[in-house]
Amino acid sequence: MQLSPPPIPQPAPGPPGDPARKPGESPPQAIQVWLIRHGQVDQTYSNQAYGALDVPLSALGEAQNQAIAEALAGSEIERVVASPLSRARRMGESIAARCGVKLDVDARLGELNRGDWQVLACPDYQARWDAEAQLYWRDPANWRGHGGETESELGDRTWSAFTEATQGVSRLAIAAHRNVVRSIVARALGLPFGKSHALILDPGHGALLVGDETGWTLARFGSGPELGP
Repeated sequence: MQLSPPPIPQPAPGPPGDPARKPGESPPQAIQVWLIRHGQVDQTYSNQAYGALDVPLSALGEAQNQAIAEALAGSEIERVVASPLSRARRMGESIAARCGVKLDVDARLGELNRGDWQVLACPDYQARWDAEAQLYWRDPANWRGHGGETESELGDRTWSAFTEATQGVSRLAIAAHRNVVRSIVARALGLPFGKSHALILDPGHGALLVGDETGWTLARFGSGPELGP
């Protein structure tokens, strides 16, 4: 299922384009952060661009959530933060219960709002992306062709939630969505907005960011229920 922009057209569009960014601010203390995408959604929505809508999990998705929680049980997680959308919040609840910590819910970790493109069938969604490719790659940070959030708006709200969640802990788990994880990892590493779409994370899988006073490192990406401590 393709929910990302098509490749950069050739010749590439003009400025401002998709420049590199400065890496995100270093954390105040050494920390490990698991950023985990929720499990598989119900089959009814599997071929739609559901975006910021609150859609339920499938039976497999529920099992993936439990498997992730079990894998993190020995990780000494000190804080769990989740998106309010039920598919991610349920994962947060599972991890928090298994790790014996309180769950915090943060609306800033909700999925990207795709505006008028939400709930389009994936072939229709892809056709609209293809039609907008030139405009998108001319300025990925600020393109709003679907009427929803820009990449920079998504990045600002998710990074704000991330930096707040990292305060005062050394091990953190965040249960969220593909584009939320993508935006946080890209900001931490200084990846360009458009090129960050190469960070493709399957449902029920996660990324591990490790931070200290020198900055952020992506230690693991695409890890599933085996992610462990």
